Amino acid sequence: MPARANSIIVVGGGVIGCSILYFLAKRGLRPILVEAGDIGSGASDAAAGSLLVRTEDQRLHGLAEASFEMFPDLVSELMELGGTDPMYSRTPRLDLALGEEGEGELKGWLDNPTLRSFNPEWVNVDDLRTVEPLLGPGILGGLHIESSAIVSGKQLACAFVSAAKTLGAEVRTRLREVRLLRRGRRVTGVQTGDGEVWEADLVTLAAGVWSRPIAAAVGLDVDVAPAKGQTIRLRLACGEHMRTNVYGPGAILVPRPDGSLIAGYTIESAGFDCTPTVSGVRHILDHTVPLVPALAGAAVERPQAGLRPETSTGLPILGRVPDLEGIALATGHYRVGIALSPITGRMVADHLIDGTPIPAELRPT
Repeated sequence: MPARANSIIVVGGGVIGCSILYFLAKRGLRPILVEAGDIGSGASDAAAGSLLVRTEDQRLHGLAEASFEMFPDLVSELMELGGTDPMYSRTPRLDLALGEEGEGELKGWLDNPTLRSFNPEWVNVDDLRTVEPLLGPGILGGLHIESSAIVSGKQLACAFVSAAKTLGAEVRTRLREVRLLRRGRRVTGVQTGDGEVWEADLVTLAAGVWSRPIAAAVGLDVDVAPAKGQTIRLRLACGEHMRTNVYGPGAILVPRPDGSLIAGYTIESAGFDCTPTVSGVRHILDHTVPLVPALAGAAVERPQAGLRPETSTGLPILGRVPDLEGIALATGHYRVGIALSPITGRMVADHLIDGTPIPAELRPT
C-alpha cells in the first residue's frame, strides 16, 4: 500500500496515548493514533481508577497534584467535545489501619507535605463506621481524605479519543500489530498488521509495557517491564453501596458511579501474561472481604488483569529520544497512569510542539 504522511503518530490506545492525542489535537494538530487492539482495553481497563496518589516521592507528587487539579475542567471539556462520560466522581477515600504499626504509619501522613493540600483527617475506631458503614471489625482507625476522586480508566481513554476526533484527530484500532519503521538515525513512521505504512515527522510511543518490544525492533532499549495486576469487578447486593474508596494492606475497593465496585489488587511478575487467575482472585478476596464483609455476598461481574509498565526509577519516561530522531516516549507510569494522564498529555504535547523541556529525571536516556 502507498505510504500516508502525518505530522505526529501516537502508538498506543491506553489512557496515556489517548491523552497525548487529545492535547495534540487541542493545540491544532491533526495527529493519528494507532492501536493494535481496542481503545483502553489493557491496563487502563483493569485499573481501579483512583486519582489521588499518596507518595513520598516529591517529584511524583508534584505531577500527581497538578494532574488531580486538572480533572474537573478537563472532564467538562471532554464531555462537551465528544460526549463520552469518563465516570468521574468526587468520592472520599479511607486508608485503613489494621494494627498498631499501620496506625502509626498512617498517622504520620497527617503532616506529610505531599498530602497536606488534600486536608487528611484521622478517624478513630468509634467514628469509622459513620464514614463507611460497611466496614468490618478489627480496624483501628483510618486516614480520611474527603477531596479524593475516581474515574474509569477505559471510559477516560474513550473520552480523550472522542474529543480528539471532534478536533480533527484520526484513530485506527484493531490493527493486530504495529511496527516502527527506521531509516538510518531516524524513525520514519509505522507499519500496521495489514501492511499499511504511515509516515510521520514524529512517532510518540505510548504503548505501556509493549513500548519495550516495539522499540527494540528499531534498536531502542526502553527501561520498562511488565508488572501484572489483577482486580475484580463486583456488584454488592441490592441496597448496599460503599460511600468511600477503601485502601488497606494489600487491598483496594473503589465504588463506581454505575453501582459496580473494583476490588484489588495483586502485583505479580508474570511476563506478558495478563490472564486473570484463581490464585489472583483468591488473594484479592482474602484481603478485601475482612475489610468489607458484605463482599462475600457480592456478584462477580468480571475478573480483570492488566500489565503495569514499571521502570527502574519508579518514574515515567517522557520526551524525545536522544541519538535517534523522529521518536518520543511516554511510558512507565506503573500504577499511576490514570491519575497522571492529563498532566502527561499536556506536558508531552507542549514538549513536541513548542520544545518545552521535560524535567531531567523523566527524560529518556
